[in-house]
Amino acid sequence: MGRKIECINFDLDSVLYVPSDFLETTLLISIRAMIEVGLKAEPKEALNRLQEIRSADPNARDHFDRLCLHFNKRFDPVVIAAGIEKYWDCKIGLMTSAPESKVLLSSLYRKYPLAIISNGPPLKQAGKIVRLGISHFFSRLDSDQEQTHLFYATAEEGKMKPYPYLWRMSRKEVGYAPQRALMVGDRFWEDIFGAKRLGMVTVKINQGHHSRETIGEALERGFRSAKTSGYFLRRHSKEEIRRLMTPDHAITSLGKLEEVIQEVEERL
Repeated sequence: MGRKIECINFDLDSVLYVPSDFLETTLLISIRAMIEVGLKAEPKEALNRLQEIRSADPNARDHFDRLCLHFNKRFDPVVIAAGIEKYWDCKIGLMTSAPESKVLLSSLYRKYPLAIISNGPPLKQAGKIVRLGISHFFSRLDSDQEQTHLFYATAEEGKMKPYPYLWRMSRKEVGYAPQRALMVGDRFWEDIFGAKRLGMVTVKINQGHHSRETIGEALERGFRSAKTSGYFLRRHSKEEIRRLMTPDHAITSLGKLEEVIQEVEERL
């Protein structure tokens, strides 16, 4: 029997679920709840402002605080709480996994260790896989029947993808050789470059917010931080970085992943 894939790492956002499918509706409903208790804004202008706030840092915890300060010029806990509570009510009700994800994960879970590699606050990202009902796919029982969750997330600067920190954690716990591992992600810079430079087989899924981003645009975005660009330019030339951002495989939906896996296994 030939060598096989030893681990499949998945990004979370825009891979196992697509936030844009429900996010704008959720934000607008939350804004209307804030207006009902005193936010001094029209729904459309408040939505535009909130999207500007989120674009600067989508994982920040004070989006509604800043929205309230912008329009009301003061911190109003009732107005802010109205937005937060309605947001979570809607998110729990509307959040669904990406098409084909549960069927795919059910099939792969019986054959391979599956891991999550995600940028973002760990509790926030973990909450997503719990609400989506897929957390059990990213766990395993050890010899003592203790459950280990193969879930790796961080929002710390210098540790987020494409830095190697999360993959090193995954590799240490799962115990795979990089050349026998897959990374499935939607971003050229964070997912493809970060994993390919470590020797993994990379699969880019073209769905979600970053599906139209080019390698050039991703490289420009990645190099906005002098610290980050300096770290990687000390290890690779710019031409090499661009080459490493080219995925080994590209798919348009998760339903195509098993075909890629079969192709990879045939080559190993």
